[in-house]
Amino acid sequence: MTRREQLGRAVLLVLVLGVIAALVVVDRRRGADLPEGIDAGATPTPSVTIETPLPSADGTAKPGRPEKPRAGATEEIPTPPPGIEAIACRKLQESVDVRVVSFNTHRSFGGIATVAQEIRALDPDIVLLQEIDRFHGRTGGIDQVAYFAEALGMEGAFSPNVVQGNGQYGTAILSRFEIIDSGRFPLPNSAGGEPRGLQWAGLEVGGQEVRVYNTHLQNKLVGLREAQARHVAGILAGEEQPTILGGDMNATANTPTLGPLLAQLVDAWPVAGSGPEGTGPNGSRIDFVMASPTLEPRGAQAMRSSVSDHARVVVDYVVPASTDCPTRKRRA
Repeated sequence: MTRREQLGRAVLLVLVLGVIAALVVVDRRRGADLPEGIDAGATPTPSVTIETPLPSADGTAKPGRPEKPRAGATEEIPTPPPGIEAIACRKLQESVDVRVVSFNTHRSFGGIATVAQEIRALDPDIVLLQEIDRFHGRTGGIDQVAYFAEALGMEGAFSPNVVQGNGQYGTAILSRFEIIDSGRFPLPNSAGGEPRGLQWAGLEVGGQEVRVYNTHLQNKLVGLREAQARHVAGILAGEEQPTILGGDMNATANTPTLGPLLAQLVDAWPVAGSGPEGTGPNGSRIDFVMASPTLEPRGAQAMRSSVSDHARVVVDYVVPASTDCPTRKRRA
């Protein structure tokens, strides 16, 4: 074979290897576009039986039993390391700092954008609103709950107490935490009284459910207001979750109205309040935030509003870690 023939064969071999390599690359790219587990070939491949040589007694190999591929064989999912569940549980059990605001908005007559700004300035995690309109003609037919939820980047729940045509009037709960569930308990009423309710929402806070309540008690009929407060206390008596109650109580702390509630919950103001305490139109403290004894208040203030006749009540709590792994108990 001449040198020219050897060179020609070498060039031909290089070309053939290049074509084979290109085909392999194209085939792999086609396979990458297919779902995992699907063969890139256009036609199904036949089942293959593999003979595995087994050593004989004299050390030589001999044909062994055929091994067939297992049908439906998939990758085994790795077993989680021991104790990972406990680690995740402890992570969820960390205490959480929570800022709660209770605010009677006076139906936002002073300007709903300003009300939203006054709430946003406090950087709250949970907001309890009273005197909220929804689709009511007197406030331009706006869904105030949806407006506040969007403006503040929070979840919202509404509880109507009075329905007039398409218009509704009641309370609202806004939350940065997930609202697991929500509802309303009607409160006692009598002649001359306005329908009132106790709104509630279950919130996912630090891996446990915290139950938040919001209310606006009767303002004119003292006996009815006291009956409503007793009814609220009866509902809270069966509560097993960490609990926060806020709202416009239309009564001061040293009255029979607040007695049944303060027998169960801790008023944040005597523990952590600072500055002027007046919240109502006449300067008395009638707006409250109170909670289960296990929730520690770290600070409380009454911040006057430029658009409402009520002050904004701001309370910082530490919600302690749960003693058990998280479970959700929802009220039916």
